[in-house]
Amino acid sequence: MATRQRRAFFCFLGFALLISVAFFLEQMHVHVVRAQDPVESVTVGDASRTFVVHRPQGYDPKQHYPVVILLHSLNQDSNDMARLSHFNEVADRYGIIAVYPDAVNRWNVGVALQQAEQQQPRRRGMGGRGGGVWFPGGGYPGGGWPGQGGGQGQGQGQGQGQNQQQRPKPADDLAFFNAMLDKLSTEYSVDSARIYATGLSDGGFMDFRMACSMADRIAAIAPVGAEMPKYLFCAPGRPVPVLMINGTSDPVVSYNGGGGRTGSYLRLSAVESAKDWSQLDGCGEKPQNSTLKPTAKKGMETRVEAYGGCHDGATVTLDSIVGGGNTWPGGEQYLDEKTIGKTSQDLNADEVIWKFFQTYHMPPPASAAAASH
Repeated sequence: MATRQRRAFFCFLGFALLISVAFFLEQMHVHVVRAQDPVESVTVGDASRTFVVHRPQGYDPKQHYPVVILLHSLNQDSNDMARLSHFNEVADRYGIIAVYPDAVNRWNVGVALQQAEQQQPRRRGMGGRGGGVWFPGGGYPGGGWPGQGGGQGQGQGQGQGQNQQQRPKPADDLAFFNAMLDKLSTEYSVDSARIYATGLSDGGFMDFRMACSMADRIAAIAPVGAEMPKYLFCAPGRPVPVLMINGTSDPVVSYNGGGGRTGSYLRLSAVESAKDWSQLDGCGEKPQNSTLKPTAKKGMETRVEAYGGCHDGATVTLDSIVGGGNTWPGGEQYLDEKTIGKTSQDLNADEVIWKFFQTYHMPPPASAAAASH
């Protein structure tokens, strides 16, 4: 009996030791990651704005690295985005500086609440190579995760009046991104011709605004789980390549567009969004269609619609994950399927997005191009 008790004691002791070692190693890993990924800040107006910078393994200040900006979703932050996307692994593999900015409450996608409520008609031909377009905004249309309110977003979905007066003034996110890129260019070894933006849902809506308003700095965008807002005026100064990744069963941002859970913010469908952006980029009228078969027996098929023949070599592509949700393909199922839908493991969004991005560079400045002729 005593021998059996001693064995049980030593087994328990060994198990406790293993748990302690695992915890210690995990803490060491977190410490190393945090030490490698500094939290930077810039001042915009009277506010301090933060962003996390992940330098790839073997980072050499003498080289110039592409930059991928990854924008988190509503009710998340920069650390959540890095964790659910696993993009740092791709950054290390291909030599990319990954940047994770933090929003204030939520991203300012460029549409005042009054515009959405007045249901203004869409307008075309107001600038840009393919003509400007008014599109909505506001991240999760209707506000927040399903059943979770969503803080500021919930107030935005309830019309004018007392809630509108209590709503904080939207942050100047475009000024933040410009200040962030300025700091990155002075303190890190950045290739300014290869700066890209991607993001999930609320962050994806912000990608569209960046392409509309920062086409002089952003080479291409890849919004995930987001669609074109109807009332955002968009007249990019150059054709911006766009890759969209959307789940056809997204319970948060419906694949078929519409107004969300409260009907406050109207959006185009995913298919219409790609078509409208192809018109902005001056692409051909009809996309080329193809299918990516699932890699597992019960996996998810991906339908691909690719618009070619665009101005300046741009392309517009829509990857539709059949049965997918408001998730990052190949990433973590960060909330339950009832809330955000399913995460496809048959498509690796990180690899697909980087393959798309690396094709495109910013064109040289007009003065440099003229001097070369």
